[in-house]
Amino acid sequence: MYKQINYQVVVFLLSFSLCAQNQYYLSSSTGNDNNNGSQTQPWKTLSKISNTTLGPGDTVYFKKGDTFRGHYVVNGSGTEQSPITFTAYGTGNQPVISGSDHDDGGGDYREAILVENEDNMIFEDLEIQNHRTTSRSNVGDLVSFGIQVISSSAGTKNNFTFRDMTFKNVYGLYWVDPSNQSEFNAFEVSGLTFKSSWGGIINNVVVEDSYFTDLQRIGIHIKNTSGKTSDKRNTNIVVRRNEFFQIGGTCVLPIRTENCLIENNIFNQPGAKTNDKMIGRGSAVWNWYSINTIVQYNQAINAKGILDSHGIHVDHSNVDTFIQYNYMQDCEGGFVEILGGNQLAVYRFNISVNDGWRVNPNWANSDHTIWLNDKIGGQSGHPSYNSFIYNNTVVINKSGNDAFDTAIDINGHNTRIFNNIFYAANGSGIGNQQGNYSDPNLMMTNNLFFGDIRNNFKTLDSNRLEVNPDFYNEQSDDQYGFQINASSQAIDAGAAYTGNYAHPPIPVDASTIFANVEEYPTVDFFGHSLSGDSTPNIGASNAKNGEITLANKSDISTEKIYIQNPMISDKVVLYGVDKSHQYALVDILGRTKQQGFLEAQQDEIILDESLNPGIYVLRLRDKTNTITSKIIVN
Repeated sequence: MYKQINYQVVVFLLSFSLCAQNQYYLSSSTGNDNNNGSQTQPWKTLSKISNTTLGPGDTVYFKKGDTFRGHYVVNGSGTEQSPITFTAYGTGNQPVISGSDHDDGGGDYREAILVENEDNMIFEDLEIQNHRTTSRSNVGDLVSFGIQVISSSAGTKNNFTFRDMTFKNVYGLYWVDPSNQSEFNAFEVSGLTFKSSWGGIINNVVVEDSYFTDLQRIGIHIKNTSGKTSDKRNTNIVVRRNEFFQIGGTCVLPIRTENCLIENNIFNQPGAKTNDKMIGRGSAVWNWYSINTIVQYNQAINAKGILDSHGIHVDHSNVDTFIQYNYMQDCEGGFVEILGGNQLAVYRFNISVNDGWRVNPNWANSDHTIWLNDKIGGQSGHPSYNSFIYNNTVVINKSGNDAFDTAIDINGHNTRIFNNIFYAANGSGIGNQQGNYSDPNLMMTNNLFFGDIRNNFKTLDSNRLEVNPDFYNEQSDDQYGFQINASSQAIDAGAAYTGNYAHPPIPVDASTIFANVEEYPTVDFFGHSLSGDSTPNIGASNAKNGEITLANKSDISTEKIYIQNPMISDKVVLYGVDKSHQYALVDILGRTKQQGFLEAQQDEIILDESLNPGIYVLRLRDKTNTITSKIIVN
């Protein structure tokens, strides 16, 4: 009996130890690697935690306000039910983890954090940097990553979540010429990279509520290097509610992915050239050799660069790409870019304002309102099939010395262009630089044209409407101004969604990440119903009676307070403030960046000069209620 009881105790203790969840604390300011790693006796270095094997349910805490320099190699995996978590503790700024500027004498590391052939983990509330300035043996000078997740063996690595993170200040040692395509393609610098090879797959990635800025080329890079003939792809990628500000190249770059959802992000100044090392070329999003890519409800503004640099573009050899409900403004390259070899690329219910103003001395017609080409790797003969461009509102209205014109080039098969508003005013034009149309079955109907628009483009549409669309407020300088008044002739003037012009369906059954995505669109850009409408409007607004949707009327209407314009630069203008409130501006990481009091009848909040551009939540609180609204500071 005694031996049996002892045996049960041993089994119980063994089971408990296998299920135990460990907690490890690190502080570069107060820690010591000879400590026990508890909160009161934290470890000090990344080397110490790199040499610690982690298990399911473990948590690694980095002290806020501290900076950890060196190289963290994650050792161990979690499970789907019990992931490993990497997070912060204490108060103050996010802890910084950087692979550069350390004192081990070996040069700057390739990445700050490396996850190789491990999985099931969560990263949250950390700041990642890696500005390399010193060469390291066996590391190329032109590569640098904040965090790199690698699957270098056969099989699938699952479940990676990144939330409330900051990725910034990631650079290789040098700059390359962005016009040199081979050098540009080989220039791999990013805040966050997922890379699989040798038959490996990375599955189920979520990046949300995070901030990316000051990155030399790419924000988020997802790639599989198995080869063009392989069917291996990284799968089920979600990128949502993030802000990207001044990224040297592309904000999100899916290469060889299957099932990718990119939604509700702010892409502000991709292709930035804020210093001599910034690459200076990039669309907000582009995909390559990918299947089922949905890009929706994003804002892409101020994209720059001598090539690419559209708001959102479709590179070559993709299947089922849907670009819908996005607002694009001042993107240097243009609006629609669909390169060779695609099957079903769709632009619908987007608003494009002043896209396509590039001046490239080596390419006279480098700025396009619509550009479909048939090239892959510079070789012609690979047209894209079944591209849909419909119910978009395209506006070019810069004036004076800022006025510009664009090109239109269409080289594809079965391209459909219908129910769009093309509007050019104030001395600007659409398509007059160049117009080439090479599609044996181009279907173009029920578009509205107004202003200086290339004539032989308009005449491709025998059912065109040439009238002023009667916008709500063209001078508002945001998407809400390009709704239509009740007198607009665009109302009920569109082609019905049947036959060749039926909505192409999104393959929502392909993945659970599309659970909240509609197979067929049921609303327009502003939320007006499309269901059962046999005479839809032309353009991105399907309002029938001049209904005007303002972002201000939903979030804080319970007290009849609303914001004049959610996209602001120097002040928030409010209406309906009839009593005093305490206010706060909170960034996407939950940090209060400005606060104060708003007196009754006070209708403005002047922004602090130190407030960075980005997404903020405005909170108004009185004695009984708290009301909120999202704003975007340019």
